[in-house]
Order: sequence, then C-alpha cells, then structure tokens
Amino acid sequence: MLRKLGLAISDFVAIIYILSFVVPLLYCLPNCEGPGLDAFLPAAALTPFGAIASAFSLRNCVQNIRKKKPSSWLFWPLAIIFGIVLAGVIMMFVLVVYLDVTGNFGLFHRSVRH
Repeated sequence: MLRKLGLAISDFVAIIYILSFVVPLLYCLPNCEGPGLDAFLPAAALTPFGAIASAFSLRNCVQNIRKKKPSSWLFWPLAIIFGIVLAGVIMMFVLVVYLDVTGNFGLFHRSVRH
C-alpha cells in the first residue's frame, strides 16, 4: 500500500515537473523575450524533486515492462518520456557546470548597471 502511494506521488511530481517545462515552451517561448522567460523559473526550482521523481517513475515503468503482462505495452511511452526527461536533466546539469567552469555563466544573467 505504501509503495503504491509512493509511486503515485512520484508519478504526480514527475508529471508536474514535465508540465512546468512544456507549458512555457508552448505558450511563452514563441512570444516572450527577456522577463517573459521567467515562466521557466518553477521548472528550475522543481529540478531536484522532478529528477528524483522521474527516476523512480522510470524504474517502476521498467519493472512493469519486465513482467511481460499483456498491458505492459502501456508503460513503453512512459518509460521513453521519463528517460528523455532524465537525459535532459543530466544535460542541463552538465551545461551549467561547463558554463560555470569556463566563466561564461554570465550569459544567462541580466546586465545590472551600478
């Protein structure tokens, strides 16, 4: 019972995390620039929780696929989506570390004149 509740919570958090990226991409990105890109801030704040929840959800999908039940085909699209999300989180982490090490991280900050 607790395991199913934990999986339901991790699926919910993973879906909210995915939607926090998709909604600004569809709505704001074609029309926004500058401060309008702040719509991605909730997604950035949810990154640690979303990555952990996506990992647990991907693990659950893989376990359900291995059971080879007739309904296991339902978990393939979810496994692909959660895999893409985890790859994106890893790429985002690598990009932030690379830009910080090379000193180019200031490209993402707004210029402030003192």
